[in-house]
Amino acid sequence: MRRRFGNIGFWILNLILAAFLIPPAAFVRPRLQALSGFAFPSWPIADAGLGFVAGFLLLDLLRYLVHRCKHAVPFFWRFHALHHSDPDVDVTTSVRVHPIEHLLASGVFLLVVILLDIPATAWLAYWLVVFVIEAVQHGNIRLPEWLEQCLQPVLVTVDMHRIHHSVAFAEASVNYATVFSIWDRLFGTYTRLTRAQHDSIVFGVRELPRRDCLKPSAMMLTPWRIARAPATESS
Repeated sequence: MRRRFGNIGFWILNLILAAFLIPPAAFVRPRLQALSGFAFPSWPIADAGLGFVAGFLLLDLLRYLVHRCKHAVPFFWRFHALHHSDPDVDVTTSVRVHPIEHLLASGVFLLVVILLDIPATAWLAYWLVVFVIEAVQHGNIRLPEWLEQCLQPVLVTVDMHRIHHSVAFAEASVNYATVFSIWDRLFGTYTRLTRAQHDSIVFGVRELPRRDCLKPSAMMLTPWRIARAPATESS
């Protein structure tokens, strides 16, 4: 119960920080243009439907790349490790994000949205879908195997994302995508496990004691308790 309260506490804190520190793109774009003296390009796709699809896919690709960066760059991994350190993955794990990670990632997405003028309908819909799909992906549920096989060629499913939370480095270094699984397939980071292998997955970060991953105070200090990033570990 303490772990869930801690996870939800991080979510509330991140919402508050976002409200005060992350301004709307429509507010920032004209001011950045005025300060820089340059006119940023307009979104090049005139058709609303096609522009929506393109913007949605672009944001999902960006999220994949940012996620891989969080694992590959030691500085970013120190903050992302909080999310992976949850010893019991459930719905609340989806909002177990360190405030500094949240602000850095949000800043990247805000900058891209501003510079490319991605339609508001696309990024608003994308964040809503991400919130829902991540809650499902982290849920302590099992979809029927036939449904997993039908969905995985297109979407990131519960089983597909569960692998990514494994304490084993080789398993945690795959399946980075959020909505569409095509990115993992395209960049060679997609993998599947059998049902029996799923039953043996242990969650967490190997170097962080389980007891400390349950205490909100220790959770906040995760970046300073990480001795090394997983990119330097052996499998």
